[in-house]
Amino acid sequence: MTNFKLESEKYGKEFLKLLEQWVSIPSVYDESTISEKAPFGSEIAKALNWFTDLGKKDGFITKNIDGYAAHIEYGEGDEYIYVFGHCDVVPPGEYWTSNPFKLLKKDDVLIGRGVVDDKGPVLASYLALKLINDNNIKLKRKVRIVAGGNEESGFKCIKHYFSKEPKPLYGFTPDAKFSVINGEKGAAIINISKKIDNDIVIIGGEVHNTIPNFVTIKGYDINIKDDYIKNFLSKEKLILEYVESEKSYKLVGIGGHSSKPEKSNNPIEKVLKLLSGIINEPWINELNCMFNGDNRNGELFGINIKGKCGNLILVPTIIAVENREMKLTLSVRYPENINVKEIENKIKSFHHMRGYDVEIKNIKRPNYIPEESILVKTLYDIYVKHTGDISNKVRITSAGTYAAMMNNSVIFGGEFPDGSSGNTHMADEYGSYDKFIKCIGIYAEALYALSYL
Repeated sequence: MTNFKLESEKYGKEFLKLLEQWVSIPSVYDESTISEKAPFGSEIAKALNWFTDLGKKDGFITKNIDGYAAHIEYGEGDEYIYVFGHCDVVPPGEYWTSNPFKLLKKDDVLIGRGVVDDKGPVLASYLALKLINDNNIKLKRKVRIVAGGNEESGFKCIKHYFSKEPKPLYGFTPDAKFSVINGEKGAAIINISKKIDNDIVIIGGEVHNTIPNFVTIKGYDINIKDDYIKNFLSKEKLILEYVESEKSYKLVGIGGHSSKPEKSNNPIEKVLKLLSGIINEPWINELNCMFNGDNRNGELFGINIKGKCGNLILVPTIIAVENREMKLTLSVRYPENINVKEIENKIKSFHHMRGYDVEIKNIKRPNYIPEESILVKTLYDIYVKHTGDISNKVRITSAGTYAAMMNNSVIFGGEFPDGSSGNTHMADEYGSYDKFIKCIGIYAEALYALSYL
């Protein structure tokens, strides 16, 4: 049998070259450039076309599904194995120490937007398929490596893809950490709005699944030297800057992925807490009561539910208060034993929500594959074989991925649980070159094994 681990080492230079090319395409959702062939904007369309061009060049069957997603295929038979990742990325934001769309290599560390979320893992999956092809390894089933174009802003890509293409017998998404993640929460967006009688401006956040680094405040004079303000900033570990050119204040926290709010210092939560102490406005006090960080599990609303996929999480990620209107977006992660309608009804009936418009949009359902299933066991054994790591067991996650939208699918890498990658959705997103090459071997053996399972 082919030594997949040894063979993967031959693809290092190619991986680096391809990642450099793909990262250079700033594939952020762009409503202003949407067209019939580019439903998520021109740069995402460019990234998908780059992916299919890569597959064609190497002799694979490729297909672009209406600009929503694209796949590269190899193998035989009527059944499919899928690796479904994504090529869209979140906006770079501020505080990068290098160009986010120019791959930077510092020894083993690769830095750039999309390096780990999710272009690097998708490329490792593709090179795993190429390794199989280059070694003339026959597969019993067809394998498709798919790149979606709308994972970060709505999952429309995978929904459209499977309206046109068959679902897999087995599959995985390379969009989190090893070993195997067999359960994930559902994901929803809640938009809250209300007309207000105040000219204050509060702006922060760009996408629903990312906690911003800062919030901008205009139209209110804050005395930075006031003892209450100084004590608040010190206690909450925040920075408040006055921007003379814009006549505004910048409240700086720590951003991050909305599925892991405990790793961030959410400036939207903190701006509500700050302003409630200095402005006597009912809507500020109400929002502070509900969304200042003390109610992330939804206990106030009676939705603090725990299931096999963990606890419900509710986090504000976008705030826009301007022109006497308040708009707040919440990222919600929910377990399999509660549904979106229940969440909506509980929030709407809460007494502080009177007078607010509440809209909820479900993005994806929860997903749970039993740990004892043949899929989970096979992938876990391959991970252990390649790494020797028996301490990181099969687990669940708060993050939302394509796995829930597929069939009999889980999350499998491509990050390792050793700190060699990180800053997902933040500045200076990074991954390990050596670990990506290890991924190629792991994925090649996984594709081979699933093909004959």
